[in-house]
Amino acid sequence: MAQPFETTFLLFVDMLGFAALVEKEGDELNELSPVFTGVELYSPSPAESLLGYRFINFHHCLNEARQRLQKIGAGTAIVFSDSAFFRIESLDDAIQLARALMFDLATNGVPARMGLARGSYRMLRFVTDSSAQVSFHMSQFLGTGVVRAYQTESCGIPGLRILLHPDLEPLLDKDAMRIIPVSRSEKMRLNVLSEVNYLDAAPCNLGSDFDDCIQFDSLRCMIGETEEQFQYHYHETFNAWNQMRAQLGRAPYPWEKFLDRDEYDHVHGIRVRPSTND
Repeated sequence: MAQPFETTFLLFVDMLGFAALVEKEGDELNELSPVFTGVELYSPSPAESLLGYRFINFHHCLNEARQRLQKIGAGTAIVFSDSAFFRIESLDDAIQLARALMFDLATNGVPARMGLARGSYRMLRFVTDSSAQVSFHMSQFLGTGVVRAYQTESCGIPGLRILLHPDLEPLLDKDAMRIIPVSRSEKMRLNVLSEVNYLDAAPCNLGSDFDDCIQFDSLRCMIGETEEQFQYHYHETFNAWNQMRAQLGRAPYPWEKFLDRDEYDHVHGIRVRPSTND
């Protein structure tokens, strides 16, 4: 008799804008080296291109998440190209892992969106076989959790978000888990109601101004590196971050201050990463 599918939690992570960057900067691919583990998360990226910078730091952040999963003691991490699946056994652990990963990605200048869902997961087989002439890589895994996590991430809500599948709503303690409502959108393909607040709840010991800089200067850099037709992702992220700040008892960050980049950089003297448009 076949064993019943396991019900678990699946987190799908996808880098935003990756396909467009590959098309734009594809000639830089030969300059990239493999991304190995053990590299410090916030160390400077050796890549000069925006594609290389984001790809390298995306995988650095995923490795940090994999190490967190190992400390939890159970789960699965499947990473491929510009995306990843994480299987986590409890909702609390899944939200904590997603929150830490998204904060790392955002503060390292890597735009990403995530979908978290509950459902079945079955791992059948993983195979890698390489020779000088032929390489063969096979990943056989499936389940309703896999499908729902992907559908949640791609539901049509823009921005750097950790979106929660509607089936999770009865399980959410929204205050304790720091969950905020999602603004409705006509483009939504799934009735997603909630997202995870991933801003750091602990105030920075260097003061609120420094805390603001870390949170918003990375967003400012990312919007400066993005073509105009895709900047709505960062406008929506800005609005979501102010909702997250409100939940943490912090004042809204003014849009005018966000736009006044030169003055802000002059006052604080810090940038997460210099924009390639400078």
